[in-house]
Amino acid sequence: MTQGGSTFDLWSLIFCGFAFVGLFYSSKLIMANGRKGPGAILGIYLLLQSVTLLEYVFFWTKLIYSFHFLVDISVLFPVLYGPLLLIYLEHSFGDDKPGTAYRIHFVPFLILLVFKMPFYFSSGDLKLYHILEIPFGKYFQYYPWFAILHMTVYSLILIFLIANRSGVGSMRAWARWIVGFFVFYVLLAATYQILAHSNTLTLQSDYFVSLASSATIFFIAWFGKGFPSVADGMRIKESLSSPSSDRALIIDSAKGSAPVKYRNSGLPKSLEVKLSQELDRLMEEHKLYKQNDLKLEMLAERLNTSKHFISQVINGVYHVNFFEYINLKRVEEAKQLLRSRPKAELNVIEVAYEVGFANKGTFNAVFKRLTGLTPTEFRAQSRQLLESRNN
Repeated sequence: MTQGGSTFDLWSLIFCGFAFVGLFYSSKLIMANGRKGPGAILGIYLLLQSVTLLEYVFFWTKLIYSFHFLVDISVLFPVLYGPLLLIYLEHSFGDDKPGTAYRIHFVPFLILLVFKMPFYFSSGDLKLYHILEIPFGKYFQYYPWFAILHMTVYSLILIFLIANRSGVGSMRAWARWIVGFFVFYVLLAATYQILAHSNTLTLQSDYFVSLASSATIFFIAWFGKGFPSVADGMRIKESLSSPSSDRALIIDSAKGSAPVKYRNSGLPKSLEVKLSQELDRLMEEHKLYKQNDLKLEMLAERLNTSKHFISQVINGVYHVNFFEYINLKRVEEAKQLLRSRPKAELNVIEVAYEVGFANKGTFNAVFKRLTGLTPTEFRAQSRQLLESRNN
């Protein structure tokens, strides 16, 4: 098959840009989470969306003739989207299921992959010219409708999961947005197939599915930088301007020095010490950290000072940001409760709510990050130490 000249229009350039943004950000999510955990799962989901978008761009611009390996490389990805989002949300909500518990969800993909293998091992020209004619390929004329049905079923499962999962706090809003973009993708994919089978498909309507992929990439890449704050109980919009989404701030704090933004501040050292003492006393006496809607402005009002000064005190004296400071206080009290109260009297989720966390998933993640143990492991270890001392 002869190769035509590559042509990029405005839409192709836009979608290509989104594809490369998605590839870059998905790799950050996967590597930052050590290729495990909910962040890595979201990264894989974003990677598949980005590769799909890139394949579409290559078809529109005729670059596919030079990159045969990309032909239909993403065709089976739709049956992975639902399972990946299910794993991501359940783990984000605090479920600690092992990976093997989700094997059944990937059976359709594996079966389809077996039938598609002859196509993937075919020559480039055969892929381009006879997509439906190679061995087993003819059965894939029904596959798009199966994929849409598969994604629709998982959309319903995910919506049900979000609606019926208690104790997930502001994670629910984040989950609704993620699933909302997935539902948008499914609707546009169905519209595309209807237009294709009614012979009314145009190049512009061919962009439909790509719009949903681009929206997903934009949302995760833009709002994802504030996701740690969202997981700690903030609203999505607020998380974008929070100190916890500022990587440099966290890195500087971890080094034991005041963050760059405060090094030249006019707050006198004596006032910094005085405010830190008042802050500690306020926390001890009133346990404000138990309020899961606690904000920097509220602390500043209670101490009759500015939120900028409070933020500087927390960063300069404790070398953490506001949300880490609050979480440290919560975890310290949680440790006391886990040591002193048996599971029958106060279970883990009740401990989480008691100290101010909005959901069990966030509590587990923060507790393990700060102590190296899950709350359950910490309680068991504390009980063993107590028994050994008594014996």
